[in-house]
Amino acid sequence: MIDAAAIVPSYQPDRRLLECVDGLLAAGFSRIVVVDDGSDPEKRQFFDEVAAKEGCVVLHHPENRGKGAAVKTALVWTAENLPGVAGFVTCDSDGQHRPADCVAVAEAMLNGQRGVYLGTRDFSSAATPLRSRFGNFWTSVFFWLVHGVWLRDTQTGLRAFRIGDAAFLAGVAGDRFEYEAAVLCEAARHRVPIVQVPIETVYMDGNSSSHFCPLRDSVVICRVVLGSFFRYAGVSLSSFLLDQGLAWAFAALATAAGCSSSGAIWASGFVARLASGAYNYFMNKAFVFGDGRPVSKSAWRYVLVCVAVICASNAAVSLLAAVGAARGVSKLLVDTALYFACYAVQRRWVFLRSKPSPRLRAGGGL
Repeated sequence: MIDAAAIVPSYQPDRRLLECVDGLLAAGFSRIVVVDDGSDPEKRQFFDEVAAKEGCVVLHHPENRGKGAAVKTALVWTAENLPGVAGFVTCDSDGQHRPADCVAVAEAMLNGQRGVYLGTRDFSSAATPLRSRFGNFWTSVFFWLVHGVWLRDTQTGLRAFRIGDAAFLAGVAGDRFEYEAAVLCEAARHRVPIVQVPIETVYMDGNSSSHFCPLRDSVVICRVVLGSFFRYAGVSLSSFLLDQGLAWAFAALATAAGCSSSGAIWASGFVARLASGAYNYFMNKAFVFGDGRPVSKSAWRYVLVCVAVICASNAAVSLLAAVGAARGVSKLLVDTALYFACYAVQRRWVFLRSKPSPRLRAGGGL
């Protein structure tokens, strides 16, 4: 028997739900939790048949709340009612995940370190629907750009976790498909290992049974994955506006006080840059990267990165100008590249989280 519970969220199922549950039971899962996520009344027969099977429990949402909400409901119930299990596996109810693959991911989790275990599909096959290949590729790219981790399959529903992580996972934001992306973002943010376990790529009828909307849900998932970068860009813009506004205001005050034009420019520029830099640091620390450590842990790194960026920009632009490149174009390209590099360095080094947050420790999570 597999020492893990199988969690199966289901919405508007057909006979494949029964085939999925029977396959899991035959593969060695003796505890299966199915969540009816607000399906129509005529679908109740399938859930009743599941509930009649030994070792199976069916939980019901009175209305459709989304896959993420269904998984959370099952997590809470499993943690409270099945304390003896070592972990749990989430899988889809439409036949996309073979029982053998569910066992492989569960065993990898049970025999490995604590982390997130993903059943990873191969999207290079010609049989993969274009919408699945396209959506997964771009979310993988965005995830790598923001979190520095390349995942071959960011949207897989076949995942395994230790039971001690249930409280944390139940608290991750998101109720629909974006929840799965949010879990990966939280894991990457806290440097939790993400283990990719190869599984067979199965699409039933071109994946026509999926409730995933390629355009709408991919946009939502990308928004979740790119959330910290969007905040970083917003802070950068507001810092720029603050810098320009303060420079103008202090220059006007300095001129009115009788300072020379040159003196007013230097004084106002220095004060404005100092104020906008402090604002940018504290906003990135708290709002973008959520670093709760003392200022002494990151301030000197932030200053060092700022100085390094200025030096790198001047050196690169000068080098390109020496070989005949237009200075304006060179500076634009160099500073754009450094902008993204600066984000990566701040995320990985300046605002490095050395310990899990209190919320993770208190919840017994990742």
